[in-house]
Parts: sequence; structure tokens; C-alpha cells
Amino acid sequence: MIEFRAASNQDTIPMFIAPTLRAFKTQFAANLQTMLETDSLGAFILVLANSMQDQPLFDLLHHDLNRAFEALKACPPHEPPDDLSVFNALTNTGIQHFSGWQHHPLDPWELVINPLRSLRPARFSGEIFQELHQPFDAGKFHFNKPFLRPEILWEDSWQGTPLRVLYNKFPFAPWHLLVVPDPAQNLPQYLTAQHHALIMALVTAQAAVLPGLGMAFNSIGAYASVNQLHFQGFVREAPFPIESAGWQHNGGQEAYPIECWRTDSAHESWQLIAQLHQANQPYNLLYRANGCYILPRKGQGTVELPTWAQGIGWHELCGVLTLSDRQLVGTTGGEISQELAKLHHQHG
Repeated sequence: MIEFRAASNQDTIPMFIAPTLRAFKTQFAANLQTMLETDSLGAFILVLANSMQDQPLFDLLHHDLNRAFEALKACPPHEPPDDLSVFNALTNTGIQHFSGWQHHPLDPWELVINPLRSLRPARFSGEIFQELHQPFDAGKFHFNKPFLRPEILWEDSWQGTPLRVLYNKFPFAPWHLLVVPDPAQNLPQYLTAQHHALIMALVTAQAAVLPGLGMAFNSIGAYASVNQLHFQGFVREAPFPIESAGWQHNGGQEAYPIECWRTDSAHESWQLIAQLHQANQPYNLLYRANGCYILPRKGQGTVELPTWAQGIGWHELCGVLTLSDRQLVGTTGGEISQELAKLHHQHG
């Protein structure tokens, strides 16, 4: 397989989005402001959803958001059905109904109340799992649609591979991104050794430049919502619950609710992923500076979800549960562990 080498201290690290974390956050906010000037409904929804993750970001954007919302109500837009459905819901409640994210620790897990996330379309993640490899379908939603151009944060090459980075329209992780490698190739959401090694190298190389940068991957059947090859980027300096030293996969004594492997080797991790592909086994991945976490799991639609979950993808399996309201706050960490354990797959 192809190995991408992470830059050493003596090398010049190829830039990914911005040269510093401060510059990244400045660019992230500035592009959101610019997007609101288009009077596009899709852009409005994206900016509103992203503004709720961070109070300074909300303070910067809320006047422009109110202006844009009133303009859209005065002149109802002709937009894609998904956006119109969200807009109708917002019109019924008003945008003030949706509060910023609220964080609640629930040892060993975390809860994040994110009301606007409940309006997100299900798309591919609503389907029942059958096969990991599904041919790319240009007739379905994908990241090359012309109307998504304003949602691009950055587009360039990294170590020779073209990357397109878009905002996540309904974010649930801090500074949430969609990272599409080789977008012109129309690749399905089926990981390759080359792209796996690229993302491991990128996350490792950027650790000192963009502290907290990580990537994640949902396979088909593990709540990937779009069948075009993409990763989910984020900037979170605090470790996820799955990164705790107490778990067995990190050298501790505690068993994680579902099977989890961790390795800092792109080759070793790819060998494990390749086995999952051969077995038609859905999985989620987390890429951090200290390695790749691999989570094989039962496929979507084969296990009844708890009432609080729209789906259980990489974020939930890494220990952070996104809720649309406060209904789960007050339950116990053990009860959440039991729900996650239902996704544990059986070898055979």
C-alpha cells in the first residue's frame, strides 16, 4: 500500500486550510459572514446551525442571521426540498427557539444538546444496511452539486491529493468539516488504502499547527449519510471519552462497550479495515494524532435505536451523544453503555 510520510520538525508542513488555529477560526467565521450575503436559504441554514456551537461565533453572526431570516420570510425562496422543509420548521418556531449547544458530562460519556440537529435530512443514513460498497450515484445528493460551491471553506491539494473542505450544514462536532478527497473522481463512500494513509498522515502532521484537529469516517451501514468518499473533520483539543487511558484498547483495564482497536500504524490499521471490507462489516473510524481507532459494529437498521438517537455514528461510538432536547439528561452512564453495547458485532 502507499504510505504517506508525516512531516518532521525539519520539514515544511504542507498547509491544510490555515497556517495557525487562530487563522483557521478567523477564516471559518469570515466565510460564514460572506455566505449570508448571498440570500440563499441553504447558506442561511448552514450559518445558523454553525453559529450555535460557539458563543463568540454566535455573537458575531446573530444580527446578520436575523436580517437574513426576515428577508427570506418576506420573499419565500425556491430551493431544494430538504432546505424548504427546514425553513418551514424554522418559520413555525422562529430561530430564537433553537438555543446554542449545551454540554453535560455523564461519566464516562458526554451529552451535547443541539436542537437544530433534529431538522437534518436522513438521506443515506436512513437506509437499512446491506452492502459496504455501493456504486456512486450522480442522481443522489453528493458533494459536487453546483449549489454547494458557496459552502466550500478550502480547496487545494495536500501531498498531491486534491481535497475539498466544506462546512457541515448540521454540525455536531466543534468546527465541523466535510473533507472530500479527489472530488472529481466521484468515488463512493468505500475507503481505500491510499486515502486512509493520507488522512492518518494529515492528522499527524497538523497536530502542532491545528491543535485538536481530527478526522472521522462512517462506512456505509455505519450512518454515512452521503455515498461519496468523505471524512468528517473537527477541531477538539479535549480528548474524546474513547481516548481515555482506562480503556483496554488504550492499555487500561476497562472494556469498551463495543469492540475497539487502536494503532498508530497506517499499515496495521489498514490490514484491520481490509478484513472488515472482506467480511462486509460496517465500521466507524476516529483519526487522532495518537493513532486510528477502529470500531466494527452492527449495521444501521439491524438494531433498534433508543428513542433519543437519530443514529449512532462515529461521534456517538466515541462517547459523545448529540440530543435534540434535554430528555436524556438525568439518565446514567451505565444505561448509555448498555445502548452502545447493543451494536457490538459477533465474529463469525
